Amino acid sequence: MTLTIMPSSCKFAASGGTTKFAIYNITDGRLAFKVKTTNVVNYRVQPVYGFVEKRSKADLIILRLPGPPKEDKFYIQWADVQPEETEPEAPFKAGAQIGEVVLTISTNESLLGVK
Repeated sequence: MTLTIMPSSCKFAASGGTTKFAIYNITDGRLAFKVKTTNVVNYRVQPVYGFVEKRSKADLIILRLPGPPKEDKFYIQWADVQPEETEPEAPFKAGAQIGEVVLTISTNESLLGVK
């Protein structure tokens, strides 16, 4: 696998919360990444696009807003980019995608805080 994410899964309270993830590039090349999700209503991601330098990591913050519990997925897509590339969106707008890793997120209703 060229790109990995840690932790590889996560559980949020249905009442919401924030978790920090690390995206690792284990190659000798620079990668651009794009984050997609199956639930844009309950989640916010920062950054949506970014770069991971060779043999390095980038931070990814996922915020869950309050909402009904369910399992959701995040797709972290990546593409090789040249060192001079300044726009992480560029390879994806051009149709480039080399790989994808899936992050599964679940929520726990018992943590909702309802009496």
